[in-house]
Amino acid sequence: MIVIINGPCGIGKTSVAWELVSHFECAVMLDGDYIGAVHPFEIYDEARVAYLYRTIHHLVAYHIEQGGYHDFVINYVFETPESLAALRLLLLSGLDSITHAYRLIASDDAIEARIRQREQESDADLRWHLKRYKELVTIQDAAAKRGDVGFAIDTTDRTAAEVADAIWEDIHEAVEVVDYDPTWPDQFEAERARIAAALGDLALEIHHVGSTAIPGIDAKPIIDTMVVVRRLDDAVACIAPMQELDYAFIDYPENTDRRFFRKGKPRTHHLHIVEEGSRSLIEHLAFRDALRADAGLRREYQELKHALRAKYKHDRATYSESKGAFVKKVLDGRRV
Repeated sequence: MIVIINGPCGIGKTSVAWELVSHFECAVMLDGDYIGAVHPFEIYDEARVAYLYRTIHHLVAYHIEQGGYHDFVINYVFETPESLAALRLLLLSGLDSITHAYRLIASDDAIEARIRQREQESDADLRWHLKRYKELVTIQDAAAKRGDVGFAIDTTDRTAAEVADAIWEDIHEAVEVVDYDPTWPDQFEAERARIAAALGDLALEIHHVGSTAIPGIDAKPIIDTMVVVRRLDDAVACIAPMQELDYAFIDYPENTDRRFFRKGKPRTHHLHIVEEGSRSLIEHLAFRDALRADAGLRREYQELKHALRAKYKHDRATYSESKGAFVKKVLDGRRV
């Protein structure tokens, strides 16, 4: 597992990273600021950043091959979604399929107090850090409206240990499979109306998918919604409106055919944006409709979910991946 911690200077990324590493049985913390501490140093230098990312990739690979480490915490300042995505994609290449990204946020007073508590080389250095953190907060807030710069964790009035606990709990949020709730279709319809109003003409279709869309089946109590857009690139224009509805955009590198959002703590809604006519759209609807029409498939899927939940209660990624063979079997039967 690779956990990436983003945030402005002075917010406490390094302290949180050290605390988070201690949650693992055996892990490595890589501090991007120290790894990238070269001279001469330019803040806006794409070549330097690319060099830093290759160095991080090399270090992760070395720790895996030579030290037997498999869990990593990386902290650095990512100003754009593209910059964070570039590192995640590089690390995905042959190293680890599971990455989580978090962005630390806090009130101005809290960040300023933390900066003033740090040892500074001079008054000029203090003034520079106080100015720079404000610039970075503005940059990252704007970037979050057009992409993923990390799932926001508010650190105001929290110690580094408490922030690390919050990240750990989010990563290991329990999978719950509950009895079918007949109000789920109504919950979807209410959410569909809000999404339609927020997205306007961007949304061509809005579908209820996932197990809560299948009458009578036990499911995670999460309403899954699929929004169809003309082009997948239109998902960028959906980020800010969906944030107004409390959805967070999570840009998993492996999601090449869809874009993913989540809502609630614990999560209550998932939203997937797909392109019209895409295979992802066709398969999600085909799977849903196949189970709606076949009681035997519903029973088999329900038994599988309960078995996987018992085995992977705190590992959502493996829980979801382990349903793949059943989904493929259903789709092959439908000749999708």
